[in-house]
Amino acid sequence: MNPHLTRAFRTAFEELAETAPTPVGLAQAALVSARRQRVTRLAVGGGFAAAICAALIGVVAVVAPISGTAGDQFADNGLRPLVVTAYSGIRDPTIDDPSPHFQYSLLLNAKTGRYDRVPYRYAMPSPDGSQVLVATGDNSLRYPTRAGVLDRASGNVRWIADFGSTSDAHFPGYSSDGRWSPDGQRILFTHMPRTGTPGFVLVDSETLTTTFVPLPDLAAQNDQVTGLIWTPDSNGLALTLSKSVDEPTVTGIRFYDLAGRVVRTVPASGGPLDDVSFFPDGGQLALAPYSDGVRQTSVTVVDPVTGAVQHSFKVPLSGGLIGWTDDRHLLIRVFHDQGGIPASDQPAPVLGPGDDEYDRLLVVDLTGRVTHSMHLPAEYAEHLFIGFSAGLPSSAAKITF
Repeated sequence: MNPHLTRAFRTAFEELAETAPTPVGLAQAALVSARRQRVTRLAVGGGFAAAICAALIGVVAVVAPISGTAGDQFADNGLRPLVVTAYSGIRDPTIDDPSPHFQYSLLLNAKTGRYDRVPYRYAMPSPDGSQVLVATGDNSLRYPTRAGVLDRASGNVRWIADFGSTSDAHFPGYSSDGRWSPDGQRILFTHMPRTGTPGFVLVDSETLTTTFVPLPDLAAQNDQVTGLIWTPDSNGLALTLSKSVDEPTVTGIRFYDLAGRVVRTVPASGGPLDDVSFFPDGGQLALAPYSDGVRQTSVTVVDPVTGAVQHSFKVPLSGGLIGWTDDRHLLIRVFHDQGGIPASDQPAPVLGPGDDEYDRLLVVDLTGRVTHSMHLPAEYAEHLFIGFSAGLPSSAAKITF
């Protein structure tokens, strides 16, 4: 989800919880107005192991492999290289309360090739897949935000210590959801309190100790209110610079070291940074505007050192950038209710059986040509996390790409 929308929703739920019961009709209204502005995100794996307060999670429900009509999209010889390892932030339709606290996530079980339901609104697998960064709550008095690490083998969750004595500067309540560093050694939170100095929080992967680094200029030239992301070497952070005229416009990218010092600023345009923007070797950076559900998806690939444009193309439907599959292909998530989804190797939308019922994950080359497509489950997830399919049973072939 767009960090600005995330913060707005959490503030609204906090104020509702403090003053009155949640209006029953708010759920559908909120979902309808925000759905097309949600931004999906990627992380290839994760890695982490230690904590403070231990707690055992509840019963994990096994969910059948995702169904759909995309069987012909897969190679006959088995698994494709990538798979969605987690669908995170799914609303439970049986609960009227629209609070994010009641969202759940689906984690891929590598042994069964099926997805396990877990009671966390946020779930991001670690780079090695053995741990999962999880979060609960909506930053209200009723459901305070907590962040922790789930051990996949034992089912234990160890919670990260919070800090901040005031209700408007609490961590992790006034922070973005965490992000694993590419090397799995740290977790990053962008901290934007209502009062006080903004900055970022680094959590050590071995001890779960937290370090707050102030960044007084975090909101300067950041009209889109985007968060920090990791650089591929895990030794730095990057921030989108933007200004608002008629609408927010990206103007550049500012790089920081882990002490909060500015390393360099490069000009850039095309869209805000996301956790998925960097190609893993650091040589390319993909930028795409937040999806509005109407305009075509415009993607710009730039040199992260100079800001020079390397590629620029459009996908014929509105969607969100999910990440890279290799140095020549990107993943785009497109919504199902736009009158048709591009089929593989088709340059324009073609309506096929079932295409009006599912979102799709598209693999596109750097000219915008769709080379592969896959149905996503009917339940809308705010975040998608991607990993490698090696080790999955052959029965999971239809969920690989």
